[in-house]
Amino acid sequence: MKQNLKDIKVEFTDPIPIMCDNNSSIKISKNPIAHSKTKHIPIKFYFLREQVATSVVQLEYVATRDQIVDIFTKILAREPFEHLKKQIGVVTPPSP
Repeated sequence: MKQNLKDIKVEFTDPIPIMCDNNSSIKISKNPIAHSKTKHIPIKFYFLREQVATSVVQLEYVATRDQIVDIFTKILAREPFEHLKKQIGVVTPPSP
């Protein structure tokens, strides 16, 4: 991820924020103790926990309504679409 950001000349500082709308995921990434409820998590996902622990990335909570990436990845109803469109600064040109 860091290399991709460097390649497109995006400035960043560590830790890189990753916006997440799942509080459980954020808590699991910060808690080094595995509980019986987290046994189903494959080993490869512990990589994220390691990245959080070494301050390479930081998971930050964002409400589902404000998850900007959804405009690019999901089919949205009109209201959420308009809300997210405004969030990223897209404006509708005036009619001639």
